[in-house]
Amino acid sequence: MDMNELKALTFDDAIKQIEDGMIVGIGSGSTIELLIPALAKQLRNQQKHITSVCTSKKTAMLVENEGIPVMDVNEVEQIHLAIDGADEVDPELNLIKGGGGALFREKVIDAKADRFIVLIDESKQVEYLGASFKLPVEVDQFNWIMLSKQLEKDLSSRVERRMMDDEPFVTDNGNYILDIQLEKPMNAYDLHEYLIHLVGVLETGLFLDVTDQVIVGTQQGVKVLNRE
Repeated sequence: MDMNELKALTFDDAIKQIEDGMIVGIGSGSTIELLIPALAKQLRNQQKHITSVCTSKKTAMLVENEGIPVMDVNEVEQIHLAIDGADEVDPELNLIKGGGGALFREKVIDAKADRFIVLIDESKQVEYLGASFKLPVEVDQFNWIMLSKQLEKDLSSRVERRMMDDEPFVTDNGNYILDIQLEKPMNAYDLHEYLIHLVGVLETGLFLDVTDQVIVGTQQGVKVLNRE
């Protein structure tokens, strides 16, 4: 099976957890873009109705095109369930997210949800965060060069401003993304604390102690990992 087929294996287990009337946080990225039409079809077949809260403008557009109502996060008192993908998952179910550039809004919605589940293919499982994917950090445009230089010095790591079509990538919040190539394993909690206190850093792509369940599509079938 290819990567998209492995991702699709996870959808049924996730959709089964959605109940009629729920407010559901819907994430961003390639896995979620595959999930949305499958979710809409299942909701229609089962005559379930949900309201969504989306982590990006692109996701909101895709969800609305499928006929699922979308609300702003500030308009809801509770998010019953959040579903998203991840770029890396470690053995403790901590994550690196932000490959799609929506990490701040993802973190807001995932933290607000009563329950947060993550859908991945088996290639996203790693021994430590940063093993195979650069760490995204959302930063203000005003001092991004200063931050890049400081990060390269303090972390002894290569830092790049994310580009798209030869232009700087700008998040839905109007910020830049700095991608950090970690050269060695680092304590994710210490790294997050260091980064989040730098002036100009809005949020990091380290999602720590927020995941309740990870559903993994593997060549041998679906594997479900729950936080102990």
